[in-house]
Amino acid sequence: MHIYNPLSNHYILVQVFGFIENQRDIFHCTLVNTQWNLSATPFLYRAPKLTFTNINSLTFLQTIKNAKEKQTFLPYNEMVREWNFKDPNSVDCIADCCPNIEKISCNNESFILYDNNHVNSTLLKNWIKLKSIKLYRRCGSDLILEAIKINCNRLEELILWNCTVTDIGLIQIFKSCKGLKLLKLNQCHEITDQSLLSMSEICHSIINLDLRDCNKLSDDGILALSNSIFSLNLSILHLEALNIKEDSLLILAENITNLQELHLRRFETVTDEIVTAFAIGSRHYLKRLNLHLCPRISWSMKESIEIRELSLLMQNISLQLLNSICETCQFLEKFTLDIASYSSSYSNEEIISTLSQLKNLKSLAIFCGIKFSKFEIYELKRRCKKLVQINC
Repeated sequence: MHIYNPLSNHYILVQVFGFIENQRDIFHCTLVNTQWNLSATPFLYRAPKLTFTNINSLTFLQTIKNAKEKQTFLPYNEMVREWNFKDPNSVDCIADCCPNIEKISCNNESFILYDNNHVNSTLLKNWIKLKSIKLYRRCGSDLILEAIKINCNRLEELILWNCTVTDIGLIQIFKSCKGLKLLKLNQCHEITDQSLLSMSEICHSIINLDLRDCNKLSDDGILALSNSIFSLNLSILHLEALNIKEDSLLILAENITNLQELHLRRFETVTDEIVTAFAIGSRHYLKRLNLHLCPRISWSMKESIEIRELSLLMQNISLQLLNSICETCQFLEKFTLDIASYSSSYSNEEIISTLSQLKNLKSLAIFCGIKFSKFEIYELKRRCKKLVQINC
């Protein structure tokens, strides 16, 4: 029987090991027997998490070098798919020995650039297969993005965090990486509306867009996202702390029709009307809604919202407001409520009675100081028969 036959032991073990996240647990699996070792080792080496303050890192790098020279039992170097550059000593080794790298993250431009601002050509040999790149601070510059444009035409995910990149570098990425699916820009203060305008015209493959604290983005850039072709594929949208007017958000909401997840954080301009417009526009698709610190939302919608997951971060909440939320989102299966300042002016019985309107609720998490007794948890589960998980 072939090892990848669905009935083979190897296939079954691989499916199980795929659910294990802790590397220590994976390592213990490799010690059970030869069969488990063969099945678990690729997961152990896929995304190594090492600290460069002990001998383990040096041992690992030496193992990778030996594997490249065919001096090990298994090709460990070919199993490495993800790498986080934290130490300059590992850069050349990983670049030279690991041909199948698909995902990297880097927070120091010196790991990629030499002193004379030339890109590390050895590293770029492996960038051909890269699908995901995460860059922090000065590492995300136009010069490095130009190198990515030239060598990484298979790129699917680009994450820039507090970077100095400008429109020039980002637009070149849009033109070269036609398969880009995820773009996250966090605190990229040199990015302007021109990047969003170009993205909406060129890059129609993006399904996950995350824009946070980019203070030069304005209404023109957000309105560009309403492009019918671009908005058709967009399924996850995260906007945080942007200087956007209410009318622009409303137009965007009315033009995005296939949205599955919506995250709005730290917005003074988000209202009930905007939330309703997003929900109606993507009625058959929108499943998850996160609203954090959007004080103008009063939950006095005229129509119910057919979402399955709701996460709220609020300064305070009243029982009447909680009741409005439950009436508006009666199809909720997962509800997370985080309140900054909560005054216990309502009894737990009143809260349980309000939450019991959510007949489909399966998971509930409340972070505000409310404590339910075992009897109250039992009572809530009795009223919400599908409720399995409670975290209060």
